[in-house]
Amino acid sequence: MTFAFKDAPNTACIVCHHVLAGKNPITFISHDEEDGMWQFLCSEDHTGEDARLIFLAEAFKLDASIGQVADIPYGYAVERKDGLAGWKSCPS
Repeated sequence: MTFAFKDAPNTACIVCHHVLAGKNPITFISHDEEDGMWQFLCSEDHTGEDARLIFLAEAFKLDASIGQVADIPYGYAVERKDGLAGWKSCPS
């Protein structure tokens, strides 16, 4: 799949360490309204200590299906039940 984001591949984004380590799939994505930051999280509960800063291209390599929602606007979020389910809008 081709990199689908309008943001540059070297844009900083947040991913939880569970996703980065390959332990859990991405099940929640937010595109923050305040700063435009992307967050890619799993279904675990998270604290600030769980966050890792990576490039958007790295997040895309972890799970190319995030490209399906690369156009969500600032202030919105999507979620899915597991790594194979479809994305749906949710409160951010």
